[in-house]
Amino acid sequence: MTYKHNIKNWKNPVIPLLGAPGIRLTGTTLMENLTQSEIQYKTLSMLIDKFKPDGIFPLMDLTVEVESLGLKIGFPENSHPSVINHPITKRSDLDALKENWHRNTGRMRIFAEVIEKIAKNYPIIKGGYIIGPFSMAGELMGVNKAALNVMVNPDLVSACLDFSLQVITEYAQTLFNAGADVLAVLEPLAVILSPEQYKKFSLKPFQKLVAHLKNKPLILHICGNTHHLVELMCESGAMGLSLDSHVNFKELKNIIPNGISLMGNLDPVNIFLRATPEKVASATTDLLETMKDDENFILSSGCDIPLNSPFENIEAFMKTAPEMQKRIILEV
Repeated sequence: MTYKHNIKNWKNPVIPLLGAPGIRLTGTTLMENLTQSEIQYKTLSMLIDKFKPDGIFPLMDLTVEVESLGLKIGFPENSHPSVINHPITKRSDLDALKENWHRNTGRMRIFAEVIEKIAKNYPIIKGGYIIGPFSMAGELMGVNKAALNVMVNPDLVSACLDFSLQVITEYAQTLFNAGADVLAVLEPLAVILSPEQYKKFSLKPFQKLVAHLKNKPLILHICGNTHHLVELMCESGAMGLSLDSHVNFKELKNIIPNGISLMGNLDPVNIFLRATPEKVASATTDLLETMKDDENFILSSGCDIPLNSPFENIEAFMKTAPEMQKRIILEV
């Protein structure tokens, strides 16, 4: 496979997944940010102005696509929303759900508007989020049922994947049209799959997504310990792999093909939330030292930075990164 996405002008960018902590800058709630584009834009713009990252992603939300189909969503004030009902138990349920799909509706428009505003006002890398096909199927059926149906009812899973792919593709194209430079495909549920199951139920749908989007740049994100999947993830057609702190980049960087970026992977909880600024600086330095020979490396957190992470820790991360990169350049 030929990898086309070398992010030519993005040499070693620093893009922490900052969204949630920003609500403390605006004195707003997570729910307000996820339901009102003006508020989320203000939150992101204050994060950009304060920390000056090389790129920004919106606030992370895995319920946007399924909400557009009419699924009920629980919205705690300051916790991530979750799906309340998982309606798909048989094929007829899926056929009925398709009738509720009216293309890019609901909060899809909100996230497109946020990206449009960022693209208009900030000359940085603009990211967006979409849910992965298998994770969306999990939201439609429920996580436990999806895991079971992979073995006992794979045809239903495949049907859910086909429909999920349609919804995701249209939403992804909307975000690109709004000005996104790259989309991160959030596929957390894939971590439960064996390599053979991953090929069928996550890798192939992702490859179809890449084809549908005509090779627009996608970053594949799977949380947790993905050592058993990483080599297959490299076949996805993604320009980058966003991996959690559970994996060792020093070990992985030698098996990742040229043209695929590694993104991450400082621990969001133990480093950004719980550590001291000194520990954050030390962990950042260690990671940059490990990846110093990789021009495609994207320095980031392993996943979404928790809402209550101290700003001093984020500042230590952002201050250390350019200082360390400059030192590495001088050494070379």
